[in-house]
Amino acid sequence: MKENLKRACSSLLVFVLLLTMVPISGAVTSAAQAETEAVGEAPVYYIETYEQLRNHASNAQSGYIYILNDDITQDDNTNDLEVVIPTGATFNLDLNGYSIQRSTQGNDSALFRIRSGGVMSIRDTSSSQTGYCSFSEGYSSYSKAVFYNEGGDLEIFGGYYEILSPFEQGDCSVIRTTSGNTYIRGGTFDSSSSWVGDTISVGHNAYMYDVPQVVILGGDFYGKYQSIDVTPFDSFIKYGCLYPSVYVLGGNFYVTNGGKDGDSASFAYCNNGWGRVIVAEGIVLSKCLNYTDQRFLSGSSKKLFTETIDDYTGGYYKVTAPPMIVSESLDYYYRLIGLCDKEIVKSYGSSVYDLHKEEFDYILDRIDTIYVDADEEESPIIELRNRTLDHQYVNWYMCDESDYCGEDTQWTHIGDAYNVSHWQPDERPEEGGCYVIRCVVTNSDLSTYEDIVRIYYEPIEKEPEKKVIDVVYVAGIDAPVAGKTPDMDAVCTTDGCSVSEVNWYDATESRGTLMNADDVFVEGRSYKVTVLVKTDEGYTFLMADGYNEAVGYINSTKAIAYGSHDETELELGLEFPICEKDPSEPDVTGLLGDANEDGKVNVKDATAIQKHIASLASLSDTGRILADVDANGNVNIKDATAIQKHVAGMTTGYPIGQSVK
Repeated sequence: MKENLKRACSSLLVFVLLLTMVPISGAVTSAAQAETEAVGEAPVYYIETYEQLRNHASNAQSGYIYILNDDITQDDNTNDLEVVIPTGATFNLDLNGYSIQRSTQGNDSALFRIRSGGVMSIRDTSSSQTGYCSFSEGYSSYSKAVFYNEGGDLEIFGGYYEILSPFEQGDCSVIRTTSGNTYIRGGTFDSSSSWVGDTISVGHNAYMYDVPQVVILGGDFYGKYQSIDVTPFDSFIKYGCLYPSVYVLGGNFYVTNGGKDGDSASFAYCNNGWGRVIVAEGIVLSKCLNYTDQRFLSGSSKKLFTETIDDYTGGYYKVTAPPMIVSESLDYYYRLIGLCDKEIVKSYGSSVYDLHKEEFDYILDRIDTIYVDADEEESPIIELRNRTLDHQYVNWYMCDESDYCGEDTQWTHIGDAYNVSHWQPDERPEEGGCYVIRCVVTNSDLSTYEDIVRIYYEPIEKEPEKKVIDVVYVAGIDAPVAGKTPDMDAVCTTDGCSVSEVNWYDATESRGTLMNADDVFVEGRSYKVTVLVKTDEGYTFLMADGYNEAVGYINSTKAIAYGSHDETELELGLEFPICEKDPSEPDVTGLLGDANEDGKVNVKDATAIQKHIASLASLSDTGRILADVDANGNVNIKDATAIQKHVAGMTTGYPIGQSVK
């Protein structure tokens, strides 16, 4: 079976995360001639030799891609040739269907060593899925592994990995984590042909505060006697550290002897010397489950086997997690890890909690609390996950967290024997509030398990009370004067509102005609102005029975307030007396059109106007008044044309030639 697996990973559990890689396109020129090729903005390094592999790993940069372009074999039996990912390096390696094989009789202990602060990810993006790594070491009496993580971050997405020990010296494992974090998302890991034969080893170091953590989300694991070994080097709890932790959230675990060696096989699946191994999902050998230490650290609901798999004589079982409350608002796998950490806090008292308070508070807040947005009225639906036939009774309880003081009498029973709990408080807390939901599962032997979550209602933000405006003052409106254009620059002097629009109307006839901004007032006609005022944010006009009751003044004169149903808008109007001529204009006498003031209206007047417009000559003040035959306040070519038409005997509509007083 091992040989069949050696060049092919389980397609079900290997995650080939092509989306996490920068797409590679274009032909590769010969890797021997061009080691580097830019793909988009991310450089790609192609590796063909062991020397290139070591050099790139030691200088690896984030965002770069390192791809095997040939099989690599290193067997010169020389020490100090480990592939080291040092502090600050980020080595993203793609096996690309090729292999890395190293065999040495020296004292090297690893194929890949990830130092504290180093980062390594490895995958096989080839369609054949034939990428693999193997490490065979002979004389070292120390711990040895394909991957040796001593404080960095290691993430494995796929591939085949094998540890060999032909001379049976030292402890062997495929993955050894003495500090830092290791995430296994897929791949095949085989230690069945090595001395001792651990697949995953955790601990074996006097770490201080960087506690090793291994999270397994998928993959196939083959060990000789055991797949997981957790054995700390020293009593590190005296340093204020937590237990090393392994979270099994998926994967298939097998031992080659099938657990047939009886007691000599130890736990076969897991030898947990002094750590935390939490099994939530996956397939394991039934006799290898450690009921004391491989579950959540509280509760006694241990019968969690739901499906028998006859792959081996010893019998394998699919493992499910203990019953727990879940919701669409809670991440299932993340919460498994968080609950375990919470129990570790409880098991060691306040000193450890104080030491890692910030970390634990983040976990509890992130996992144990369901947040209800302010605009959501309904409470979330929560349910019991992983209930089995042995869980005969289920009871749901709730209480207001502000009322809870640790007494059982504070809990209100809200349902029993239901997998889904629909509940709703009498009314949504307006100022924010928190309810605690508790589920108690009772087994056939009357042992119990319980889980608790918090439901926090985001406070509804009340709009601040608006200030009421009952009087509005508008200033800056110039009264209409003959020959002038309408004044559009109104100003609101009342706090909390401003002028939005100004309109002028010729009200001489009917209801009025809207004027343009460049129209001029004509003597003897009637005009009115309307000003639209709008409130600023936080203000409102006085309303009564749905109508705007605010009053207004324009230029200190009480204006007409056009009522509306809008509390944010008020339209004011003011009518002016009959329009008169500009008092600043001098009194003149003469004939309209007599621009040159010679007592006659003829073509010379039109010529005088044209020269005035062209700045060849200037009209006197009296001449300008007499020349403005259309009374628009400006002397222009229209006036000259009108005079020419008058001289030619044509009708102009203006009293040209008549006396002006």
